[in-house]
Amino acid sequence: MLRFPVATMASGAEIAVILHELKGKKGDGPTVGICAAIHGNEPTGTEIILDIARLFKECDFRGRLLLLPVANPLAFEANSRNTPLDDVNMNRVFPGNPGGWFTDHLAQVVTDEFLTKIDVLIDLHAGGEHPTVDYIYIRNAENLSRGFGSPMLYRADPSKSGTIFAGTSVDVTEGRGVPSVTVELGGGVIDQTPYTQRGIVGIRNIMSLLEMIDDAPLPPPAQTVLNGITTVRPTQGGFLESVAVDLGRPVPGDSLLGRVVSPYTFEVLEEIANPVPDGYLILSHLTRNLVHPGDYGYMVGSVE
Repeated sequence: MLRFPVATMASGAEIAVILHELKGKKGDGPTVGICAAIHGNEPTGTEIILDIARLFKECDFRGRLLLLPVANPLAFEANSRNTPLDDVNMNRVFPGNPGGWFTDHLAQVVTDEFLTKIDVLIDLHAGGEHPTVDYIYIRNAENLSRGFGSPMLYRADPSKSGTIFAGTSVDVTEGRGVPSVTVELGGGVIDQTPYTQRGIVGIRNIMSLLEMIDDAPLPPPAQTVLNGITTVRPTQGGFLESVAVDLGRPVPGDSLLGRVVSPYTFEVLEEIANPVPDGYLILSHLTRNLVHPGDYGYMVGSVE
C-alpha cells in the first residue's frame, strides 16, 4: 500500500491518497491504473477495485496494477458528488493546483502520484446514490472501451469533446497519449452485485486484450454507439416514479419516462416525457426515489 499525504484538517485528521500496487509475477507488461470515487457518491467502482485486488492478490499476470479505490476521501465519507469542504467537483479541476481549493490540491496529488504513473487508465463511475447508469465512453482506446463489454457506448462529438472532458482525469491521461476508458456502471438503491461482477469481467477482458493474462478476450456483445446524450431533469420535487427502467432499451420520442408525485397530497406534480426521438435509456431511477428540482432524472442517448 502506498500513502501520499494531501493535507491536515483543522480537526487534526490527515487526508491522504491511498494506492495499492500489484506487480505481476509473469513478466513485463503495461501499468494499468484503475480509479474510483472521484465522485464520492459513486462507491460501486470502489467495490469493483476491492474485488479486483482480491482476485489478483497472487499477482498471476504480466505488468502492474495501480489501484486508487477512493480518489476523493472527503466526498466518499459524506456520500457526496462534490467535496463537502469546498463544494468543488473534483472531476472538473484536473490536473489540479497546489495553491487552489482543497479539491484542487487533492487533484494535483492524484495527478502526480497516479495519473502520470500509468500506461492505461480505467476510470470507474456510477449513477450515484439514487439513479443507475450503464454505458461506456469511447475516447482514444475504442478496442478497450468495446472490450469492457457494455452494450451501450458513447462517442462524443469531437467538436465538443474538449469542453465535455475539460478538467477530468481522462483529460490528463489523453494529453499524455495514455489509452483511457471511462466506465459508467451501476449506482442506485439496488443490489450492486450484478454491476460489480460485470466490472470484474470487463477489467479482466481489458487485461486479456493487453496480454496481461492468458485468457482469450471475450467477444463483445451487440453494441450500440451513441453520438449524443440528453439529460432530463425534473422541475418539481417529490417522489420520482419511473416508467422507463430497462437500461439499454429503446425509448420512443415523447414516451413517458416517469412522474413526480407529491408525498404530501399524492397528486402528480409532473409527468416527464422523453425529448429524444428514438432514443436509448442509459440512466434511470430503478426505485421510487425522493428528488429535488434539477436532479438527475434520466439520460437518453441518441444515434444518427
